[in-house]
Amino acid sequence: MKSNSKQALALLALGALVWAGCQMAAPTSYSHLISTGALVVNFDGASPMNVNPQLAEANRPTNNDTVIIPGAVGIVGATGVVVSSALVAPGAAGTAQCLHVFGTVNDPGNASYPSIQMQLPLEKSASVSAFYDASFFSGVKFYVKVAGSDSAGKRIFSIPIAQTQPPSAGGSCNLGATSNACYNDFFVTYNNTNGAWVQVTAPFSSFTRGNYGAAVSPTTLSGTNLQQILMLDWTESNNNVAGLINVDFSVDEVQFY
Repeated sequence: MKSNSKQALALLALGALVWAGCQMAAPTSYSHLISTGALVVNFDGASPMNVNPQLAEANRPTNNDTVIIPGAVGIVGATGVVVSSALVAPGAAGTAQCLHVFGTVNDPGNASYPSIQMQLPLEKSASVSAFYDASFFSGVKFYVKVAGSDSAGKRIFSIPIAQTQPPSAGGSCNLGATSNACYNDFFVTYNNTNGAWVQVTAPFSSFTRGNYGAAVSPTTLSGTNLQQILMLDWTESNNNVAGLINVDFSVDEVQFY
């Protein structure tokens, strides 16, 4: 862990983050953070599906405060789901590419909650339990484009943490407990954008959890919860309403701020 003085320095430096096109410049007073330290993924470059290896991460003093092993985007669908994804051009805000996710979900309405998920693990180093520490930042922003034909009943952007995921997903939630916090992640919603790019800006303070299951401590996306992030997740479903839905959305320029 860093000393209090170094933490204070990191927080002061974070206030100096400024836009440079679609990149974020590193604080000049915290010079060992590189110029793309806030960028998570922009779907361009040599490894377009991988997390930026220079993504800044708190409490990594032996690795110059960047992720040790960056994660990669994965697309997840369960029974009753047909899903595809593709890198397509152009991306948001005049960039080269974005990730397009599309498919169908047949929800039987039997509490199985099938969905299409775009998952982005951030830190994949086993030595740090695959947690990502976002304490440098105040929130996350990204561009999303939802097709007019997308008929999902529920669209959420969530941040799964250790307390809300079972050990099989890298967390510590006890699925066998009578009351547990499993899968009740911190989230914000996003809407159908009718084929237009919209930038979603979500401060960590705006994330909430559903009103079911056990509480977590702290009850907000702060403190330990912010230090034990497993991934970023975009999920579309019909929220347990029986029927067939079409899912069609694109994501680009994901970054912390």
